[in-house]
Amino acid sequence: MHTDTETDTTTDIAAIRRVDTELLAALNARDIDRWLSHFAADAKLLPPGSTPVEGRDAIARFIAGLLTIPKFEMTQYGHEVQVSKAGDMAWVTYGHQLTIGDSTGRPAREAAKNLTIYRKESGRWKVAVDMWNDDAPRA
Repeated sequence: MHTDTETDTTTDIAAIRRVDTELLAALNARDIDRWLSHFAADAKLLPPGSTPVEGRDAIARFIAGLLTIPKFEMTQYGHEVQVSKAGDMAWVTYGHQLTIGDSTGRPAREAAKNLTIYRKESGRWKVAVDMWNDDAPRA
């Protein structure tokens, strides 16, 4: 038997998974506007080796720069979604593989792990914070 809370969590998890799928599709299609539509106005990116990127305009500029990299493509795997008891926040952990063109134009792959924090705004899940770092060991 399911309680209302369990049903709501199941619905929220499915909605977040749909947003994750849409985010990946928009990124790989290089559709910044569609990708950015899933971010809160005050969202933050916490990229590795960089200062925080705050707000949709700054995030759009940051991502536009990434998308100039030749052969840019991302795949994701191992999504684990958790929703807060209050149902207004959620977090997703997953791994990703990024393919980019190296200096010779050949594809180079990088593996990384992510943490995305979602906030429910007017019934829709929006990215509040997205952070990632690579799996390569530090020298």
